[in-house]
Amino acid sequence: MKINKRYLSESVLIDYVVPVIIVAAIAIILFVKATTMAFPKNDTRETFYSLANGFEDYYKFKTAWRPRLFSTGLAAWTVSISTRLIEDNLIFSAETPLELAVGLWTAFWFIIIALSLVWFFKRRSLFYIFGIFAGISFGYMDIARMKLALRLYPWDMPALFFFTIFVLFFIQKRYLWLLVIIPLGVGFKESIMILCFAFLVAELPWKKRLYLFFLAGLLSLGLKVILDIFVHVPLVFTMETGSEQTFREYNLASFGKITPFFINAGTLVSFFILPSLGNKNIVALKLIAIPFIAGNLLFGIITEYRIWFEIIPFALYALDVRVYGDPLIE
Repeated sequence: MKINKRYLSESVLIDYVVPVIIVAAIAIILFVKATTMAFPKNDTRETFYSLANGFEDYYKFKTAWRPRLFSTGLAAWTVSISTRLIEDNLIFSAETPLELAVGLWTAFWFIIIALSLVWFFKRRSLFYIFGIFAGISFGYMDIARMKLALRLYPWDMPALFFFTIFVLFFIQKRYLWLLVIIPLGVGFKESIMILCFAFLVAELPWKKRLYLFFLAGLLSLGLKVILDIFVHVPLVFTMETGSEQTFREYNLASFGKITPFFINAGTLVSFFILPSLGNKNIVALKLIAIPFIAGNLLFGIITEYRIWFEIIPFALYALDVRVYGDPLIE
């Protein structure tokens, strides 16, 4: 059987070359935008430089953030590289090591997220790439009327990466890979532990579901406890509540504004009102998203839109299936 070379070259062009060009273009824009968010007097600098003076200073770092050691550690390494690049005048679009580090960090994580999608979805990845870009832009745009300091934390993009990779493996039923992905992700941000619930809705016999759920939970909890001990914080539960006004009170008041209903560029609300119509993957993702949303309502500030990034790949997969058909059976 002869292979049509013209068809093959066009297929490679559309499946890989075009998406990669778009990934590169968006990554450049995100790099530039992120450098403008690197203010020296807000939490962005504090988190990226949290390990700059060693662990003695890190032990004084905010309790809720300290266990995210994989994120802060890699961010510190990025700052170190950025400092050398700035000293050698190799990057001219960033004026300080902090700006360069934040720009490189954001662009790097977007690139590996997008290339993972290209590898799996090929030309169809464009829907996800543009969707993720829209969600990130929504979360990082200036909303001056909200009176919130514009911040970019080193765990935002890694969390989005792990949730994206989770979706790719979950819909392919590669459940054993999740036993690696989920515990590893907990070292970047503890909310990734919620993905352990995926095993309870996996297409497996109930005994195996329970076994994998408890195994994933033990591995994730084990790593969390090790990190908590290492960074000197209370074991397991390290979230903090507000002092003057609780997060719950603030969040309830925030629903009086229209903007929270368009979180992640409208994909979050669309995700839940979208009919599942018997699609087991969509039903499973909705069930997994419920405890995540509950956690944000209880312990997050819902108008800090970056905390919703993790649900972007859930919503995009559901929209993709309902608009264009199941990518697994093309």
